[in-house]
Amino acid sequence: MKKVKDGVVRNETSVPFVYLCITPFILSLLAAIFYKSSLNYAFQFDDLANITKLYSIRNSTFSQLFFQSSRWISYWLNTIHYKIGKFNPFSYRLFNVMSHTATAIIIFYLFYWALSGLKKRSFFSENSFSIAACTALLFLLHPVQTQTVSYVIQGQLEGLACFFIASIVLCFLLLSRATDFFVKLSLTAFIFVLAILSCGTKEITIMSPFLLMVFDWFFIAQGNFESFKSRKLFYAIYTATVFGVYLYFLKPTFFIKLFGMKMEARNNIGNILTEKAGDKILPLHFFISQFKVVLHYLFIFVWPFNICVEYDWKLVKSFFSIDCFVPFVVLCTLFGVIVRKLQENISNIAVFGIIWFFVSIAPRSSFIPSSELLTDYKTYTGSIGIAFMLALGIVKLCNVVLSYVKNRHYFYFKKELECLVMVLLALPLGFFTYQRNKVWSSGENFWGNIIKNAPGKARAYNNYAVALSEKGLYKEAIPYYQKAIDMDGSYPDPLNNIAVAFSFMGDLDQAIDALRRSIMIQPMYPEAYNNLASFLITKKDYDQAEKALHYALQLRPYYGKAYFNLGKVHLFRDEQEKAFDCFKNACTRADLDNETGFQLYAHMAMKLKKYSDAAFAYSKMVELQPTKENIFSYAHALYLNENFDQSIVAYKKLLSMSPGEQNAWYNLGETYLKVNNPQQALNAFQKAEALGHKLPNLPLRMAYCHKLLNNFSEGIALLNDVLQQPSMPEEFKRVAYNELTQMKNLTQATVS
Repeated sequence: MKKVKDGVVRNETSVPFVYLCITPFILSLLAAIFYKSSLNYAFQFDDLANITKLYSIRNSTFSQLFFQSSRWISYWLNTIHYKIGKFNPFSYRLFNVMSHTATAIIIFYLFYWALSGLKKRSFFSENSFSIAACTALLFLLHPVQTQTVSYVIQGQLEGLACFFIASIVLCFLLLSRATDFFVKLSLTAFIFVLAILSCGTKEITIMSPFLLMVFDWFFIAQGNFESFKSRKLFYAIYTATVFGVYLYFLKPTFFIKLFGMKMEARNNIGNILTEKAGDKILPLHFFISQFKVVLHYLFIFVWPFNICVEYDWKLVKSFFSIDCFVPFVVLCTLFGVIVRKLQENISNIAVFGIIWFFVSIAPRSSFIPSSELLTDYKTYTGSIGIAFMLALGIVKLCNVVLSYVKNRHYFYFKKELECLVMVLLALPLGFFTYQRNKVWSSGENFWGNIIKNAPGKARAYNNYAVALSEKGLYKEAIPYYQKAIDMDGSYPDPLNNIAVAFSFMGDLDQAIDALRRSIMIQPMYPEAYNNLASFLITKKDYDQAEKALHYALQLRPYYGKAYFNLGKVHLFRDEQEKAFDCFKNACTRADLDNETGFQLYAHMAMKLKKYSDAAFAYSKMVELQPTKENIFSYAHALYLNENFDQSIVAYKKLLSMSPGEQNAWYNLGETYLKVNNPQQALNAFQKAEALGHKLPNLPLRMAYCHKLLNNFSEGIALLNDVLQQPSMPEEFKRVAYNELTQMKNLTQATVS
């Protein structure tokens, strides 16, 4: 549709090419602005279990992880992040923000090309750019998304699952419009590669065939059943591929139990959904409890001010409970509206978003029971549909408002005005996202927010108290531990943690009593045995401590702290070889591979003259903290282990950092002597001499270098100077006298 004004013809739906190029840049810039502050936040919640406490992250390789589980890509990514910065959260979080931004850009192009390619002119095609940009913006900056993006492990699971699904749908759209055979072949192959890879993110991608069909019906077939049916072979192969991969990963028994309604779940410790902690979570009971959850998911995208990482909701008691029946009626009404709209127009794009949402959350809000009743990150893929629905409303409202403007010249600046609206929308969204991200800035903020919004969760009080304890506020933490203990008598964590608090306050008896109660609740709890052992060591009960530590290591063979404490037991018994083995195992076979662990390992290795081990341990300390002290110790250990060439390299590295290290220059000289390079040794000794502080042995070593270089006169002069110094130790004078005698004899022999 075209308009003529002042002799100028303008296409109402035309979008300058620069807009299509600059939009991804703007989306990336907005993501950088509003997520930048969160990139250095510490890991929280399940990130700790899946990253920092996951021992295999250190050693796993791509070949070992490839296709090993339905979440192998996340495990592989974390091994890469570990190689980049160990457990520094920056690269982990940066990747999440980048993948989130990439998904938003894909969504922009997906909806722009889909809407602008509609056969019939309509509100949707005429506003394709505005709707697509607004959808991408809402997806990118809505504060609900922080739970996926800032929750590192879920960004890798939910986030990447959504990224792959959006990519597959975009490629499918391009395939439907391609005419060249090789382009079609390439896109088809790429779709199937993406589909197979997507099955390594999170199980939600099992819905990708159905999401493809939904998108096809509304945007490609556009309600034409014959067109839709023409792709039945593609759908059959695609669905078989996705379900085949999941059949391989999850095994047939999973699907037999699923469709036979035999699946069960149990309560997580500290998070009781049922009436009693020991009750099972059954499929039907879980399903009827999801009606209120689905309404909550829809509501938070309209009113995101009470969102929380965790909720203290319980399963409904029965279908006719008010928290079940009322949401059920509301959802039935909503489904009725959808059916009515589709009866009026079988391809009504206005209902696409809500159908996409329901298909996306179907696996989570159905008969598959889970120990988590609701978590907002589960809406991430479904949020594409909700963002699309909200975008339709915003753009429609803008059009209505602009239609009342008397000066019709606004038409020529319609796109510019719409862009201005997008900017005005981005600012509050970005601000709320920035504010919401602060929740992830510390354990105290994170769990304090959960206590505020979900006061019925025992683990919130326990973990908040842990955050206080980490700041040394043990007295303040104890009431929160006690609250968690009172709320859930089957929860061992707060008993274990309150014991640590008691120990720091000097009350070992209460600490030991709490740990014994914790072990009674959960006998397979390695942390409790390790902590109990540390208190028994303080009380010098080494035999009982050793028993507790061996049990902890049986439960968790890579438990570095348990090896560390066992090493202390052997040290107190003066069993140094056994202590050394424990400290070595703590760092090389277990997860105490930090500076503290390697320092004690290196110290014991040096003490026992195991210089190869010492050099290895110090090399790891240099990797973790390349301080002057660590590099010096590493270079010295290499020297003692007779790795002279490597020792020289290490000393040079230290001296490039700090040229004023006199001891390093001296040791470098000694190392050069070991490799028969007296000239370099002499240069190093002279550097040490120039730094002022007189090392008693330095003139002797310089004289020795002169002797090797046949510079007898210089050597004799140095030795005479040593003999004339009254403060020089007698031992050094004897050595100087003997050296002087030898050098004079060599001089006479040379002359004769």
